[in-house]
Amino acid sequence: MSAVAAGRGLSLADWAVLGGYLLVVAWVGLRLKRRSTSAFEFLEAGRALPAWICGLAFISANLGAQEVIGMAASGAKYGLPTCHFYWIGAIPAMIFLALFMIPVYYGSKARSVPDYLNLRFDGRTRALNAGSFAAMTVFSSGISLYAMARLLERLGVMGPVLGWMGLGPGRAFDLCVWVSAAVVLLYVLSGGLRSAIYNEVFQFFILVGAFLPMAIWSFSAAGGFSGLRRSLPAGMTHLWLGPPAAPTGPLGADKASLIAGLGIVLSFGYWCTDFLVIQRALAAKSAREARRVPLMGAFPKIFIPFLVVLPGLAAKALALIPLKMDPATGHALLNAAGRPILDYDMAVPELLFHFYPHGLLGLGILGLWASFMSGMAGNVTAFNTIWTYDLYGGYVNPGASD
Repeated sequence: MSAVAAGRGLSLADWAVLGGYLLVVAWVGLRLKRRSTSAFEFLEAGRALPAWICGLAFISANLGAQEVIGMAASGAKYGLPTCHFYWIGAIPAMIFLALFMIPVYYGSKARSVPDYLNLRFDGRTRALNAGSFAAMTVFSSGISLYAMARLLERLGVMGPVLGWMGLGPGRAFDLCVWVSAAVVLLYVLSGGLRSAIYNEVFQFFILVGAFLPMAIWSFSAAGGFSGLRRSLPAGMTHLWLGPPAAPTGPLGADKASLIAGLGIVLSFGYWCTDFLVIQRALAAKSAREARRVPLMGAFPKIFIPFLVVLPGLAAKALALIPLKMDPATGHALLNAAGRPILDYDMAVPELLFHFYPHGLLGLGILGLWASFMSGMAGNVTAFNTIWTYDLYGGYVNPGASD
């Protein structure tokens, strides 16, 4: 039986960790509320923040629940080639963004990427980009909210709260959705972008503190790299495998496809145009500070695979990945070959429940929750700016006051 299925609940120490976190993020939002006296302060943080703060927020806003759960699952399924999404699909584009794109965005005085496109091209380009990006943030927020609520529901951590409120176990999903959304909206609507950025810095350190022990203990339990090589297929323990024209291990892509498709097309298209992360750089207090933001974010990005990808491999090597079950029948789902399908999305939760004692388990659950909130807050603040400046102020009610 998996560690999650065994149903180990949270202790008082675990709940104290979670409760303390909620109080801190709410306090930060309310504390910074008095500084959000104008649209410039609320939506752009007054462009007065230091580079290191924006740099950590830059990486934290990108490190949402989808990445933490998804990249660990990808590591468990595909192995070390998952690291290409960081070292090829992120770092080079972040450096290019810092050297070439941020000076353009910041120097143009544009308040958003659609605003820059309006200056560079015309209003139709601005409307298309603003509308599509706003829709994307809504859908992305909904997916993150749904995924995190389903995960917390499956972990069964809300049982005591449901009992205290007189609700049945079937309401766990609803409670997780409402509580998570309410906390994010509280500190974002109170302190605006500045509050979101400071909380994202706090959440970054929570993420590292929550997952670093898990990464070290699981890697050690799996026997280090030598143990992983003995337990896993060869393609999962090599970044590159096979001749240049052949598929690269489990990912099923050749080297040219990875470098050109992931390293150039996808990565530059994302990092150089996604306003969610660019907004953090534009909040810096000068053009020089803004250029440092992606560079400061790129350095910790190098080591993120050691926090999320390697634990996924360790979970696979330790046989901690549970079977994916059919909720209707209660039986394991089978693939086309008749073999049981593993639920790779449960790699991180299984590791947390397997290795963490009470108290530290609360910190691990908090790491998952904080990853959701950082990504969700990034979507909300980006949507606020796009809606206010580019859609409402640009088309619905041009010239509207703060």
